[in-house]
Amino acid sequence: MAGVDAILLMGPPGSGKSTLGNELHGRGIATYTELEPLIVEMFGQGRAFVPKRPRAHRWIREFYRQQLAEANLPVVIETTGISDREFLQELAECYALLRVLLTTSCEICLDRVRTRPKGHNVGAPEKPMAQFYDDWHSQTKPSYAFDLPVSGTDLEQAVAAIRAALDRP
Repeated sequence: MAGVDAILLMGPPGSGKSTLGNELHGRGIATYTELEPLIVEMFGQGRAFVPKRPRAHRWIREFYRQQLAEANLPVVIETTGISDREFLQELAECYALLRVLLTTSCEICLDRVRTRPKGHNVGAPEKPMAQFYDDWHSQTKPSYAFDLPVSGTDLEQAVAAIRAALDRP
């Protein structure tokens, strides 16, 4: 898939999207900025974030549009694919995307979310995380077509698969 503009890393919370995005950036494969700390700083978190969610979503869309306009490498966009579906469809119409599904067990996702540093969980969960995970796999995941599934626990395999999909040595 030479000529990819953006790499969509999609999965439920705790699946490894940020970790993989940081790794791709660190290896010079893609451009990545971890947005959660910035979002928490600008819009708050938990229940304080909820009324500011529409403004935060607009800011995120503008941030990614600017990155896509300026980047020399593919831009990593991490998403659960739930609240930004319309934006993802817009991106697909304008840019060449590599849609990557991170596969990580529920237990690992839940453990990662529980042990995250303060400031890395933006929204207040509307349901228990285990239920969110199950719903994501039964409802959200089937509604997307993925180009590449990768392990959310095997970073080397995930990077190698993405590098191969991008036709990069």
